[in-house]
Amino acid sequence: MADTTPPGSLFVGDGVYMQGTMNVPGLASVDGKLEGQLTADVIAIQTNGSVDGKTTANHIKVAGSLTDTAVANKTLLVESTGVIAGSVTYTEMEIKKGGSIQGSIYKTGSNVPVKQSAPTPAPSAPPPPEAPEAPIITEETP
Repeated sequence: MADTTPPGSLFVGDGVYMQGTMNVPGLASVDGKLEGQLTADVIAIQTNGSVDGKTTANHIKVAGSLTDTAVANKTLLVESTGVIAGSVTYTEMEIKKGGSIQGSIYKTGSNVPVKQSAPTPAPSAPPPPEAPEAPIITEETP
């Protein structure tokens, strides 16, 4: 059987747990659990995969879960099953229906978040009804 794995690739299979700092010159595909710092040209987090830590790549595709900090220097794709929680910086981004991002979202070259989650003000209660004015009674003394 011929090995079709491109040189410089990392594959974390389903059921595999890795922890540490990984610098991958090519593709990093995660179908297991990875904690730590991951830097690669392309990161693909599969449906069963999860990455918790600082993630940096030119291209990031998330079909599983990604938490903490993600920097996509070129493209970020969140699949319909993908969930990102934390701080995200991107140049181009696509979120498919069902995918979600929770946290701060920054576009490359901007220090201001694209969308900030602000608490929605509670609806104000209607003012209480005004009491009718009481008649003024004056007494005259003889």
